[in-house]
Amino acid sequence: MTSFIRLVLAGLAVLHSIVSIPAASAGETIRVNGTGSGLVLMKPLLAAFQKEQGGISFSMEKSLGSSASIKATAKNALDLAVSGRPLKPAESAEGLAQQEYGKIPFAVVTNRKVEVNGLTLNELVAMYAGQTAKWPGGELMRVVLRPNEDIDSKLLRSLSPEMDRAVTVAQGRKDMLLGMTDNDAFECVKKTEGAVGMLALSLPLSEPNAVNVVRMNGVQPTVANLAAGKYPYAKSLHLITRRETTPAVASFMKFLGSRKGRAVAAKYGLLYTGAK
Repeated sequence: MTSFIRLVLAGLAVLHSIVSIPAASAGETIRVNGTGSGLVLMKPLLAAFQKEQGGISFSMEKSLGSSASIKATAKNALDLAVSGRPLKPAESAEGLAQQEYGKIPFAVVTNRKVEVNGLTLNELVAMYAGQTAKWPGGELMRVVLRPNEDIDSKLLRSLSPEMDRAVTVAQGRKDMLLGMTDNDAFECVKKTEGAVGMLALSLPLSEPNAVNVVRMNGVQPTVANLAAGKYPYAKSLHLITRRETTPAVASFMKFLGSRKGRAVAAKYGLLYTGAK
């Protein structure tokens, strides 16, 4: 019994030395991936977590997207997937757990050279339907689409029945630009004159002044306006882990829900909604 007590006390001493992460092991690496709009949000959060609680490192490669990251988490190739969609029943059956993390304003963005500050939903519908071909400044409108099965396309369709029909028309046009991932779509808008698309606000916030973020129906897409119910369009993010996760992952998840974690997330585009 005495040996056991000594062992417990030694363990507590080690944990106490890691002041801000009492349950995590120093030197542990958390492997993170997911949707591009989630990963750009994770970067400042990882930095803030390490600044407060050091001793844990992170591995975050180029975005794999939601589905591939969920699969990798199930196979223990990742520890945390930041997903743009909730788990499917078959994925939950693979030993995965999920938390709703929060909502990001789903914003209209244009190429930096487009001199337009606001649009109405009807004007956006006309762009996707091909009824409006040029901007007021004379630039050719280049609509940036996402794959039809992508969550962003589903969100876009959900804005209104008219937008649903306009997206169907746009998907059949040959002059559309296609961003396969969040990051691809963002790069298309950045680099293509006259480009317009709808993206999660975290992407333009990750590169200030790279694109124009446009008011929709007179309302600026901000976390404050989303929280106040003034801006209705949002993309949800979900945190996916294995049910039996590591102390380091649990510590990071706790940080994401802390006052500091919520404040950093809000600065970079996410309204924290908590575990559901």
